[in-house]
Amino acid sequence: MPGEPLVSIIIPTFNREAYVADAIDSCLAQTHRNCEIIVIDDGSSDGTGHSLKERYGQGIRYIHQENQGPGIARNRGIAAANGQYIHFLDADDQLHVEKIAIGLEAFRQHPDLSVVYTHYQQVASDGVTPVKTGPFERYTDDIYCELLRQTGCRILTSSSMLRSAALRAVGGFANDEEFRSAEDWDLFLRLALRYRFHGISEKLVYRRVHDSMISDDKLAGAYGRLKTVQNARNYGWETCMTDAEFSRLEAARHHVYAVYLWEAGRRAAARQHFLNAANVYPPLARQRRLYAFYTRFLPPTSLDLTLRIAHRLRRFAGIMANTDR
Repeated sequence: MPGEPLVSIIIPTFNREAYVADAIDSCLAQTHRNCEIIVIDDGSSDGTGHSLKERYGQGIRYIHQENQGPGIARNRGIAAANGQYIHFLDADDQLHVEKIAIGLEAFRQHPDLSVVYTHYQQVASDGVTPVKTGPFERYTDDIYCELLRQTGCRILTSSSMLRSAALRAVGGFANDEEFRSAEDWDLFLRLALRYRFHGISEKLVYRRVHDSMISDDKLAGAYGRLKTVQNARNYGWETCMTDAEFSRLEAARHHVYAVYLWEAGRRAAARQHFLNAANVYPPLARQRRLYAFYTRFLPPTSLDLTLRIAHRLRRFAGIMANTDR
């Protein structure tokens, strides 16, 4: 299609046979016609490959790999992509018919942009029925610092379109099989250090909410967020906060991961991460060493009990101080 930029839409999928056809169909329905659809099957065992080949034939590019996680699957798609722009789409999400066209118009109007993302509408497992969706996340030009200070990525990967040159310049997603959640936060931090982002408040993606969402895996999510913050030690955080502030941020990630490990029955690992948190941020070391001790004998609910007791002691101390006056 002469004059129209090629957009590569990359869809990683793992055992999403029930949903991935909806994602692909939403790509085929785009008003911008010059798109290539690249599906990376990350080791599915549910018949996804046979189903897609039978339904789409040469209408999509299908690539199979052993299971290595969504980030590495997307990297495989990036390596195969020919487009000037790359759009990511998770296999259980769908695009509004004008999603690509509206994104390209933003790039046309603002040639200095490298990432364009939009708002999204959450839908039920049927892929159609709207469900409650939070407000659009707005960032200033200091997006890197704002992203770093958050507890996770607020930009939906399925809503993002990127210049392929910028994506390749930062190395794509982390080449780490253990990085199976929050890998998008890590990527966007590296991009935000060097490139300009632009957000569009229109809901141009349909994010399906269902029982097997990767984002609902609390343990994987906590580990991914910890890895992201640890990686960010190499990403120029000094422009955003002091060393003590960053250390507190990293210690909090160890702490949250420790709590989920404890709840999963992995006491020794939980104990180590509480101790890591204590070492990284000494001002709260005493409390975290106490939690590490608890993991040897007590259930995770003892953490909540300790917090309630500490809160009541602080409140009592405040009342006594006022009484003395």
